[in-house]
Amino acid sequence: MIVETLAPGVHAIDAPFEDVPLQIYVVEGTRLTVIDPGVPETAAGRLAEGLRELGHRLADVELLINTHGHHDHRGGNGVVAEHNPDVAIAAHPADVAWVSDTERYIAEEYLRFRPAWEPPAEAVDRIRRLCGADLPVTVELAHGDEIDLGGGHVLSVEHIPAHTDGSVALLHRAGKVLFTGDALQARGTPLQRRADFFPNYRHVEEYRRSLDFFAGCGAEIVGTAHTGVCTAHRAAQLVAESRRFADEYAAVIEAALAKAGSATVSELSRATREHYPRYDDGSPLLNTMCAYLTDMCDVGTARLDGDRFTWLGTTS
Repeated sequence: MIVETLAPGVHAIDAPFEDVPLQIYVVEGTRLTVIDPGVPETAAGRLAEGLRELGHRLADVELLINTHGHHDHRGGNGVVAEHNPDVAIAAHPADVAWVSDTERYIAEEYLRFRPAWEPPAEAVDRIRRLCGADLPVTVELAHGDEIDLGGGHVLSVEHIPAHTDGSVALLHRAGKVLFTGDALQARGTPLQRRADFFPNYRHVEEYRRSLDFFAGCGAEIVGTAHTGVCTAHRAAQLVAESRRFADEYAAVIEAALAKAGSATVSELSRATREHYPRYDDGSPLLNTMCAYLTDMCDVGTARLDGDRFTWLGTTS
């Protein structure tokens, strides 16, 4: 059995791929709905298997909801669409381009740090493969939307533009189940055979706001993408750990720039990894680091001069 029932008609499917833990979620409304079908291999494999356990087929899926546009959340869309060409695909407008255009996604998520950092060509090819087919988004989600799936299943949309600009969380109020996508980062994503992914968010204050929402939404079960299904108590621990890390890293990157006086993105990335050696040096680390540096520039403790950040001192 790979299906875990979270509430009546609400299920989690354990669907790891490569060395990445992953959960896919199913809501058995009048419209059979899948939240984040993963990558092509998880959709064709574990999702199909889990649906069979529940008495369904991929062809029965009527709605796919992508909590955001990363490849490990939208890459399975095409597999489901092969079985049901009429399946609706829902995402927030800010991530629509990433869901429907692989090359734009790669350029904006993985190539934007050139020349400071660029993934190897084989890594880009892997991401391209995991994105699967490019399909249009047919349902655009907005903050506050109530998605009525029928059968008493309604999902409330919370726009939380931190992990990506178009990230959303979904609250199933009747079942008191919250689906976070990748919005609850804690201390990143642990991998089995590679360096872990650094906590990944592009907007620090939006990230803090999302943690406030998670803490106060009243969910009794929290379904994350890469940290499994959590009780309210465990989710509260993850929220607290996320807050601790956000505060901790703010001090780390500020101290690194203050010590250097002036530094490039590459130099600050190396300083970050010296402090956190367990993490990969890729886009998750750079996204988060640059979010903090942007905030420092906004409040006047740093300035960007060409390709170098200059320390200006703390504000009183």
